[in-house]
Amino acid sequence: MNIGFIGAGKVGCSLGKYFADGNLAVKGYYSIPVETSHEAAHFTNTCSYETAEALIRECDVVFITVPDGIIKDTWLSIKDYDLKDKIICHCSGAMTSGDAFPGIEETGAVGYSLHPLFAVSDKYNTYKELPDVFFTLEGAPERIEEVADMVRSLGNQVRIIDGANKTLYHCAAVVSSNLVCGIIDMSMSLMEKCGFTGDDARVAMASLIRGNVEHVLEVGPTDGLTGPIERNDTGTVAKHLNALGNVDALEEREVYRLLSSRLTDMASRRHPDRDYSGMYQLLEEREEN
Repeated sequence: MNIGFIGAGKVGCSLGKYFADGNLAVKGYYSIPVETSHEAAHFTNTCSYETAEALIRECDVVFITVPDGIIKDTWLSIKDYDLKDKIICHCSGAMTSGDAFPGIEETGAVGYSLHPLFAVSDKYNTYKELPDVFFTLEGAPERIEEVADMVRSLGNQVRIIDGANKTLYHCAAVVSSNLVCGIIDMSMSLMEKCGFTGDDARVAMASLIRGNVEHVLEVGPTDGLTGPIERNDTGTVAKHLNALGNVDALEEREVYRLLSSRLTDMASRRHPDRDYSGMYQLLEEREEN
């Protein structure tokens, strides 16, 4: 199947290069401004199209790789072209194919959302990391296995998900990716209150963060849990909560308390023979205070 991209940003360039290097038939790009499609075409050794209609005419699969906020508008701008038997895809984690492509059934095309579970941060280098990326796929049942097999041919794992779960799925990805940044920022802020500079805190915590993430990914979050919650050390947890109150870090204390409650649930599952009632009571008391 010939593949084309409308939009030549980070995702379009990265996927196009990855697909082309994997011997998929990437035809090229259409983008505004036209200079960006020229650059993407040069990068992927493909063609630059002067119009979206010209690209669609030559492609069996069309990826709309523009910012999330204009995916639907971009679709509406092309839906009156001849789209019979075309596969239309977007790569947003948050939108379903139905949200992005209203009325697609009337065009004879089928729509899908194909989302790489990866933070695409660089236009010209991210493609090198895509071989290890997990993809999720959602959309019309008619040709969904055909799209999945296209990605699987590159060696990637693909999971088909229900559109009704797309928002919850994206929320899960945000927790693992974006919210973790907030937790690390909180940790480094507390280190700064202990006299570290921001750079010193980042360097000091690096091995702890890396080691913990690698261990959790290897054995899972419950079996990878360490620290005072796991060992049922209520004395240390009480000291932490008091310290957060003493340095005027009430928001941080609430984050600590809420996450500690979840960790207590995990620790209880891991050690059913231990009595964590004291830990639960401590964390509940702090909520009341």
